[in-house]
Amino acid sequence: MAASTKPSATSAPSARARRAPFVPGVRGDLGQATASPQAFAAVAPSVPRPVAYLLDRRLCAIPRLGARDVALWEWIVSYAIAVHPDGLPAQVHEPAIPVRPALVAMSGRGRPVQPRELSDSLVRLFGGERQDLAIGDAFRCSLPEWVPPLLRQGLYGYLDLAVLAGLATKSGALLYRHLVGRLAAERVRFMPDARPHVVTIPVAELGEILGMPAPIRMGPLRIRYLKPALADLANHVTAFKVEAEEAKDERGHNVAVAFSVRLRPPEMRTAAARLLDRGDLSFLQAHPDEPSFQLKVATLVKLGSAIPSRRVTQPKAGSRRRPEAALASEMHAWRRLWLAALDEALTGTALTPSYETGTYRGQRLLDAIARDGADRAFWAFVMAEVETPDLQVRLDASASHEPIRILAAAERARILRFRAARAERRRALRHARAEGTLPPATPKNTMTDSRPMTAPTPVVPPVAPAPAPAAPTPDAALVALLATDEAKAEARKLWWYWQPASEFPRLHAAAKAKLLLDEDLDRQFPIFARADEAMGGEYRKNLRWLAEKFDMPRQPHEDPVATKVPPFVDADLAEGMVTFLGLTLTVPVQNGLAADPKAALLRDRDFIMRRVQKIRSEWEERAARIGDRFQRGVPRTFEQKQREMYGTPLFVATVKDRDGIYRAAPEPKDD
Repeated sequence: MAASTKPSATSAPSARARRAPFVPGVRGDLGQATASPQAFAAVAPSVPRPVAYLLDRRLCAIPRLGARDVALWEWIVSYAIAVHPDGLPAQVHEPAIPVRPALVAMSGRGRPVQPRELSDSLVRLFGGERQDLAIGDAFRCSLPEWVPPLLRQGLYGYLDLAVLAGLATKSGALLYRHLVGRLAAERVRFMPDARPHVVTIPVAELGEILGMPAPIRMGPLRIRYLKPALADLANHVTAFKVEAEEAKDERGHNVAVAFSVRLRPPEMRTAAARLLDRGDLSFLQAHPDEPSFQLKVATLVKLGSAIPSRRVTQPKAGSRRRPEAALASEMHAWRRLWLAALDEALTGTALTPSYETGTYRGQRLLDAIARDGADRAFWAFVMAEVETPDLQVRLDASASHEPIRILAAAERARILRFRAARAERRRALRHARAEGTLPPATPKNTMTDSRPMTAPTPVVPPVAPAPAPAAPTPDAALVALLATDEAKAEARKLWWYWQPASEFPRLHAAAKAKLLLDEDLDRQFPIFARADEAMGGEYRKNLRWLAEKFDMPRQPHEDPVATKVPPFVDADLAEGMVTFLGLTLTVPVQNGLAADPKAALLRDRDFIMRRVQKIRSEWEERAARIGDRFQRGVPRTFEQKQREMYGTPLFVATVKDRDGIYRAAPEPKDD
């Protein structure tokens, strides 16, 4: 008897069954961070804490608590979680916690903490006898019994241990923990242009949170606790900004404090990467630059995860869904904005007044690249633009044509920088090989067979090539005619004249071309009519070609009203034909760039003709393959022809057989 295919109780669990629940991890390397106070500030490790733990007030009630005591408390909790990765036991006793990392976690205010201060802090936090400690020693402590139940999995927020080490006031450290817990509990996430999130706390609760002993009155609370805490958070917290406003009742008594919390853009070290498909990844890799200005693809991917998309509907505030990441086109837009700022800094041509004052503009941007690298400077530049949009408003492509030219110039400068750097590397490689410091280049194609070589062909003396024909000089009078303000106004008017045909070429292209040929070109656009006469009627040739292609001769049985377009002309090709034949001179004349209008017109016509010929050849080849789908020599039935044309036979009753193929239905039987 064959064995059953159902999994038994003793069989190996499936991949879904083996998948463990998600457990948030520490951001940053704790071992690397505790090497020195400077490394601790640079790494800035962040630890996850559940909401229930952050909103608990038993830590706030400890007498004579200080800011460094809060930093030491969080470090000890982090150490205990790292020692017990499977979960904290009911009673947590750590007999040997190293002194040196704990001192580093408390030394965030420029002065190293001494071991005696650590001993005093341990007595304030946990009680018991005072321990005599040295830098190389270890200390013991036991967490209170109320701590492990609060550290179970659930909604969580991240505490920045470097921020806790730098805070100078107890009220600032406790308020920071509470605000992180409230933001996590209400699922507040960064969204560009989002309104500040308001956290309202009654006065009595705020006094307990900030560690103020009873009785709690608003005057002392404001002066001794609230204002120092807000100033402390403003100097050290980078994740959000906090402003406080007191709420009063009808009698003027203070009843609550409303904290307005505005999330700042995330930092590069805390942003998460995500998987991209091959097309988007290759799109981001296809724009190399000089090595000193080259951006990593991982940086762009992280940026897309950190800044939510503006083109996708985002979840509402408080939703369990995460914001949708930015699209590849949006990441590309930020990269182009970076190139514009880079070109502005290299050329010294200011684009906005912030060129003189912006933190990441001009020479200050180049200094940041030299100091921190291109990726960190790019991230800081983008986050500054997200907080206070300046350059992205100036380079809004939908406002005018000038931003398009500026972005194109920045892209062209990137290409030139990349080519110059590549040529310099090749030059240095050739020089090193010539001096012998590097081995010679290996030939790409090596001969592996032993066949005798054929006799070389006789060398024919080179014949001097015929001189290239001289390029025709543009007509100065024609260029001057199209450079006037009246010509620019006509070009703008003609551009709008063609818009219906550009949007719906099958309906309006032939009609617009015929109207221009009949009377509109001479009556509404006299300057363009004179320019066309000076060019030998080349623009009218384009119009006649458009009218012929989009209004072909009809058969007697066809509708005489609807336009007939060749079957190989799809939507993209139709739009390209209108653009390159009808709108060919409007944009350069509007921008004052019509240096040789006749040559540009002929070049555009040649391009679209070759494209039409290519697409027509591909269509004919595809049609031939469809026609040869059946076996040669076997005539196709009427049903096969109808199925090929319409998907299902016409005039033939069909039924689907067991193989899913439509076949002719049998004739109904007569009773």
